[in-house]
Amino acid sequence: MKVAHHGGNLAAVSRTQSVSLQQLVDFSANINPLGLAPELRQLLTTGLDELTQYPDTTYFTLRTQLSQHFQVPVDWVFVGNGAVQLLFDVAATLAIKNVLLLAPAFAEYERAFTRIGATVTYFDLQPEQQFRIDVAALIETLRQQPEIEAVCLGNPNNPTGQVLSRQAMQQLRAYCQQQHIWLLVDEAFMDFLPDAAAVSLVPTLQANDCVVIVRSATKFFAIPGLRLGYAIVPHVQLGQRLLAYSEPWALNSLADIAGQHIYQLTDYIQQTRHWFATEQPWLQAQLVQIPQLKVFPSQVNYILFWAPLTDLATRLVKLGIVIRTCGDYRQLDEHYYRVAVKDHGANLRLLAALNQVLNQ
Repeated sequence: MKVAHHGGNLAAVSRTQSVSLQQLVDFSANINPLGLAPELRQLLTTGLDELTQYPDTTYFTLRTQLSQHFQVPVDWVFVGNGAVQLLFDVAATLAIKNVLLLAPAFAEYERAFTRIGATVTYFDLQPEQQFRIDVAALIETLRQQPEIEAVCLGNPNNPTGQVLSRQAMQQLRAYCQQQHIWLLVDEAFMDFLPDAAAVSLVPTLQANDCVVIVRSATKFFAIPGLRLGYAIVPHVQLGQRLLAYSEPWALNSLADIAGQHIYQLTDYIQQTRHWFATEQPWLQAQLVQIPQLKVFPSQVNYILFWAPLTDLATRLVKLGIVIRTCGDYRQLDEHYYRVAVKDHGANLRLLAALNQVLNQ
């Protein structure tokens, strides 16, 4: 297992590269460039007074708000200190011995299952196929390896930006349900999709499905420091075990307050959709025009590409640009990089820096 790294660690970049934080523009973390919504900032400021009291250990109000938004029973909703905590909690609660993961994919899936001693089987995605996920081939892999007890994948997948349609996900779910295989789906970036309601598996869930959907508020609502994740667990027995396994006070009071209101931030959500619809395809098209790069099509707010330089990230830092190196992903090497989609001015600066470094 490769050592997992994550984007957004500007303090470490500043220390190791001797560049001040103020000079850096962060393309390594896929966070909404609109920043914290003004209404949410006010709610959090007002909510500081609640820090003198313990949060409700059941987070009933928060879970009720999320259940209404996703139109699922409140008993299906679980909350945690970010999506990663929920991924680890679900893996520990399942306590399975064999799991199938995509590669490349978010490294914490592997860590969550290897920590409980599970054997990991990889379904490798190929650059020649632009890292697309062939569901028929994935199901065939499961058919040939009946010892696999769970499948864990991201939809959209990170770092490739590929999205499986609801029809494809339903095919996978149907097979998993038939074979009693748990399906754990990370939908952390789902909110960025303009047709998220038609892609997400959440609206199709039925009671006692062997499915867990994990979502995150971090990226879309630009609150990575607040740590707010939630999961939809329709399987009654798994939900009961997860409830017994979970620690009390999984969220602080401010994350609780934020979660109760994020989907009511209609102006912010509309502004984000407008930014994404304009800037994401524009940046992707501009990157494709750089001849030295091999750009892989993405449907979300980050873009994966191959570059001829293995020290591209280091060179860009000297120009104040931080990108995500992807050599720590299985199936990728030091030639692969991921960049977030940011505001237009920042994106122009990224493109200028890439052209400068690649044409030296």
